[in-house]
Amino acid sequence: MTLSWMCFCSFIWMAATSLHSIQAKTDIRYPKIKGTETITCDCPDHTCQEVFWYRFLQNTQTLQFLLFVNSAGREQLGDKVNQSRFKGTVTQGFKNSYFLRVSDLQEDDAGLYSCLFKNKHEMPEGAYIKPGENPPTVKPPTVRTERPRNPHCCESSVLWPGVGALLFLAVIIAGTLFYFSREL
Repeated sequence: MTLSWMCFCSFIWMAATSLHSIQAKTDIRYPKIKGTETITCDCPDHTCQEVFWYRFLQNTQTLQFLLFVNSAGREQLGDKVNQSRFKGTVTQGFKNSYFLRVSDLQEDDAGLYSCLFKNKHEMPEGAYIKPGENPPTVKPPTVRTERPRNPHCCESSVLWPGVGALLFLAVIIAGTLFYFSREL
């Protein structure tokens, strides 16, 4: 076994054992049974010439190598991988984008699907696929609404200051009239 293959296997094993923390960060998808799902792995530059696709199955807790794809589009399937269900492709441009298409999904296909670039020391997040499951419903946020103001509630706050102002004016006018009525 070569050193690079041993490093690859240990890296995959570490990723698989930390599945719960990876699952919290990955894209979770809920395709239909017998449906098709496509997972993308983008290389940040054009140096990614080869990619390895694998999956960690949820039910059996096993890691399975699916296929290898190079930048020329040549693919090589892993052991016991159905060629009609798994297809690897690549598009080239400023960056290489690799795709894994999984068709005829079944419940036992549930798990983490991801890729690993040869010559790169990073693992893209991948996608956690849960065929046949319903996505969790999100509780709508609670919105506090202001109670509508009762139009009668402001009568006292307008009425009594108005009465006070009128009384004040009446006292001033009465005082002024009294003052000028004395001089005549």
